[in-house]
Amino acid sequence: TKISSKGQIVIPQKIRSELGITDGSIMAIEKMKDLIVIKKIDKDLVRQFGEGLEDLKLGRLRKIA
Repeated sequence: TKISSKGQIVIPQKIRSELGITDGSIMAIEKMKDLIVIKKIDKDLVRQFGEGLEDLKLGRLRKIA
C-alpha cells in the first residue's frame, strides 16, 4: 500500500473483513522500534472510558475493586 499526501493508508478489504473493521471503527496506532502497530479498539470500551472521565469531572467516583 502507498501512503497518500495526507498520510493515509488503505487497509486491504480482506483484513478489514476478518477483523470487523468498518467505517467509523476506532484504531490505536503505536510505534515500536521500526514498526507501526495498528489495533482496533472496542467502541464499548471507549464509551465506558468517556463515562468514567465525565464522572471524574463531576466529582462522582466509582470504586471498581
